[in-house]
Amino acid sequence: MFFGYLCGKYTNFFVLLSLERHKKMTKERVDLFLARRISSEKGHRSGAMIGIARISVAICVAVMLVAIAVIGGFKQELQAKLTGMDSHITIHSIRQSSGSQVEPLVRDAAFEQSIASLPNFHSLSAYATHSGIMRVGGQMEGVHLRGVEQGYDSLFMASNLTEGRLPAVGTAERKKDLLISATLAKKLNIEVGDKVEFIFSSPSSPIRRDSYRICGIYSSGMATMELGLAITDIRNVQRLLGWSSEQVSGYKVMAREAEGSYELCELIRAEAYLAGGAQMWRTAHIYDNYPQIFDWLATHDINGLVIIIIMVIVALLNMMTALLIIVFERIRMIGTLKALGMRNRTVQRVFLWCSLRVILSGLLWGNLLGGGLLLLQHLTGAIRLDPEAYLLHQVPVAFEPLGWVAIDIVIPLVIISLLAIPVAITSRIKPDHTLKYQ
Repeated sequence: MFFGYLCGKYTNFFVLLSLERHKKMTKERVDLFLARRISSEKGHRSGAMIGIARISVAICVAVMLVAIAVIGGFKQELQAKLTGMDSHITIHSIRQSSGSQVEPLVRDAAFEQSIASLPNFHSLSAYATHSGIMRVGGQMEGVHLRGVEQGYDSLFMASNLTEGRLPAVGTAERKKDLLISATLAKKLNIEVGDKVEFIFSSPSSPIRRDSYRICGIYSSGMATMELGLAITDIRNVQRLLGWSSEQVSGYKVMAREAEGSYELCELIRAEAYLAGGAQMWRTAHIYDNYPQIFDWLATHDINGLVIIIIMVIVALLNMMTALLIIVFERIRMIGTLKALGMRNRTVQRVFLWCSLRVILSGLLWGNLLGGGLLLLQHLTGAIRLDPEAYLLHQVPVAFEPLGWVAIDIVIPLVIISLLAIPVAITSRIKPDHTLKYQ
């Protein structure tokens, strides 16, 4: 009797346990359950195709991430270097005084104050330029001498300084310091502390000679552009040109945010028109000064779009192949499910959920692979470039969150939407045909 009591207790326990398990199973959607089982099975030939499709998605995602990061890196790095060596906006006269020499502007305090009050304004400084020939021993090289005043934006040059110091500017005693590029120093075999001679000529004045002492050497990585640029005190250039302290070649204006620099240029152009007249002043954005470089960068956007389209097509074809093999291997299963009352739409969802699991898995590995490669390049600069062809020493990378989010969200949605077309084949499978000979 006691034995019967125990058996009754345990029987009730197992019945309750079975009911609880059945309750949990009914809460789970059948299509999700089947999709998880199909995508995790390894015994079928489709298991190999699922693995290939997962690897294909991972590689395609990694390639897209790398392409976006490299294209964005080129844009950011080149624009930062160009504006560092020049400026976001340049204001100068459009009149030629003699030969190639631009007529000087007379400084206007009211005009300078009006620009300083504009939104997104960061800094404004006057400059004066003169082209000449630098001679060291028997070697000569054409150099563009730029004179700057106290308060000019020196952050870029300071961050790229390799030897010595920046030139003394605006001191009580005018100093003939000269900052040159590492490319020029190597070409003429000169170093910090050496004295160099400049030869200047113009149609309206006889040949003049002047000497300077190298105070510092900078290296921006843009060997082609930095070769002929040397920086000194603006008063040295004004003396060579015979200008007064109020006469300058123009202004260099830096914006606080590079993205809004073009809008700032338009505002300054309007102020310059009011101050000097459209026939005398020219306001140019960095895009206007280097159109060939920015046009070259614009072509990279097209290249990036082509790469993304090709990678999406490759991933889609691999997913479609894997999906069709999965469907053909499970025709009998599909027929059985339909015979048990499962609707066509539910059967299609099974395979779409299965595809989504594969895509998300490949997406995860693609993010890890692409992010790892980009981080490695960012930290080590392992992939080098020819600076004469690309203006940079190494492949730059830019981690753009919006680009990553777009790939991680849009690409799976596009692929899974297009996979609905081959999945529709399941609606043509008839239970009586698949189960007739089973």
